[in-house]
Amino acid sequence: MQCYTELTPPTAVTHAVTLSFLGPKAHNLVVAKTSLLQVFELRTIISDVDSAPVEKRRRLSQPDTTDHHFLGGDLHRTEQTSKLVLVGEYALSGTITSLARVKVLNTKAGGEALLLSFKDAKLSLVEWDPERHNLSTISIHYYEGEDLQGAPWAPDLGDCHNYLTADPSSRCAALKFGARHLAILPFRQIGDDLVEGGYNSDLDTPPAQKPADIADTNGDADNTQTPYTSSFVLPLTALDPSLTHPVHLAFLYEYREPTFGIISSVKAPGSSLFEERRDILTYNVFTLDLEQRASTTLLSVSGLPHDLFQVIPLPLPVGGALLIGGNEFVHVDQAGKTNAVGVNEFAKQCSTFSMADQSDLALRLEGCTVEQLGLDTGDILVILSTGELAILNFRLDGRSVSGLSLQRVADERGGLAIKAGGSCTASLGRSKIFVGSEAGDSVILGWTRKTAQLTRKRSHAQMLDVDSDISLDEDDLEDPDDDLYGGSDSGAKQDNASSPTTGNASSNYTFRVHDTLTNLAPIRDICLGKPAEFVRQEDRIKLDRVTAPLELVATTGQGRAGGLAVLNREIHPLILRQTEFPQVKDIWTVNAKKPAPKGLAKPEEGTVDTEAEMSPDADYDQFMIVSRSDLGSDDLNEESKVYSITSSGFEEKRGTEFELDGATIDVGTLAGGTRI
Repeated sequence: MQCYTELTPPTAVTHAVTLSFLGPKAHNLVVAKTSLLQVFELRTIISDVDSAPVEKRRRLSQPDTTDHHFLGGDLHRTEQTSKLVLVGEYALSGTITSLARVKVLNTKAGGEALLLSFKDAKLSLVEWDPERHNLSTISIHYYEGEDLQGAPWAPDLGDCHNYLTADPSSRCAALKFGARHLAILPFRQIGDDLVEGGYNSDLDTPPAQKPADIADTNGDADNTQTPYTSSFVLPLTALDPSLTHPVHLAFLYEYREPTFGIISSVKAPGSSLFEERRDILTYNVFTLDLEQRASTTLLSVSGLPHDLFQVIPLPLPVGGALLIGGNEFVHVDQAGKTNAVGVNEFAKQCSTFSMADQSDLALRLEGCTVEQLGLDTGDILVILSTGELAILNFRLDGRSVSGLSLQRVADERGGLAIKAGGSCTASLGRSKIFVGSEAGDSVILGWTRKTAQLTRKRSHAQMLDVDSDISLDEDDLEDPDDDLYGGSDSGAKQDNASSPTTGNASSNYTFRVHDTLTNLAPIRDICLGKPAEFVRQEDRIKLDRVTAPLELVATTGQGRAGGLAVLNREIHPLILRQTEFPQVKDIWTVNAKKPAPKGLAKPEEGTVDTEAEMSPDADYDQFMIVSRSDLGSDDLNEESKVYSITSSGFEEKRGTEFELDGATIDVGTLAGGTRI
């Protein structure tokens, strides 16, 4: 029994992940809104833009080199803009706490699978079913048994921070639930059957005989039919007795075995006990042996600031992990070397940990989200809780990090493009990321980056004393063996790649918003009232049946994302033009494409340019088909008519192959939308 009625589905984005969900070559964004799961496709359209803002962004993102105004300023400019297209949305039972992409064997669509974790310590592995055009559940794993609850005074599962992390190579996933429990779900890899041993009564549970129609849970299914093996639960204190108060953990890149880093402490950290418990956090790295269900400690870094709250794994060229605190960033590489930077005046007051001083920035990192801008530079985009943007740059000395620096993004370069802080981020590739928010609209954020590529090529041409018009390839001027064996020059090259210019790193990027997802949260207050009347007196009688007598006005968002939202139960039409169609029974509107001209080669199947079809200049014919009947006679007087929808109104089409005598039952398109 429900004690409330949901007026609108959730709109605040809590989690997001990108994966090839609909197929092996698909590029999808999956968004979680508390208990609602949405699947999007990413489309690119070409739109006309004002030349002034584009020219300003071009000057910001490109170095001023030669005469680039010789063509004049009155040019027709276009730009590519990415848009989100909703594939489907699905209401789930429970509150989603994490999303993870997993590459499993033999999915129905041939793509990747999606692993979801819920607040009540439950995992669900789902895939896309192209035949049903819906989600298909592979398995459900429950970890809320009484034997896993711990001591009687331990907090309930709903009061703990339960979250999921997956190995980048999809070898396993880990669910941290309860106070200090870790559930490991291994996934099968290609070739596992060649090395897989037999049944071990000490480690494995006996295979249970069950009817085929009963759903499999917790990995007890037939091993030849599931993409996973039996999951198991370990207390964190079994890995290390000092892991009594875990803060956060995440799997790391570039390890042969599944390896994760975890922030923890022996005593509970807290600002109220700051004098007695300063710098009590420890960062440990453990590698897992999935077959033996054991672990090995690789490194341990102690004496970290007490306000660290998140582990961000970093791929090459940076590697290691980035630890985020309320006042500082700390980087730990695979050898345990640390580099840190403080971003406000409290960093030095609250910790004795060695760090660079950038207190003049006066930033607050609580509630911030980060995302790597690219694998070539390793720069990190930092989205603060206020929506402001900053760039975290790594100074590379060969293959190791020698320092960190943080710079704000200027307003004219898109530093205020986002109006509210982010709750999650997901990289979309091609210089775009998705930023989900619970305090404002979620956005697709794109950027352009200024590089020193042209300057380096010109300097090579000058050194070789050749004509500057000759195009030189930098690969011809570099020794490829240095990249293989790590010569003395490779470090400098990598350092140059990570620092395109010697100035401010944030000045190399210019950001803009491509698309948004509307968010109504958080709603601070609501009010009911009569809607405003924007219609004529003679049209009011016609709209009484479709216009609600009341509407809901809510104050939504916070900070720069705040505003008023007007909610209606129905669409309130505003009559701009009307045409009388008496005795109409049914009506259809159809978009049909003109067939390709004769002699023009038709595109192969599966190679249709969807971006060109969505462009504004796509050639479509719009038709309306009306089925009419005389109410005062029998059905023999029924007829149908075809109208062409134009800018001036409706024009009846005559002399077509359409049968006008008789009623129309249904209308559709065939032959790729070229026949009705």
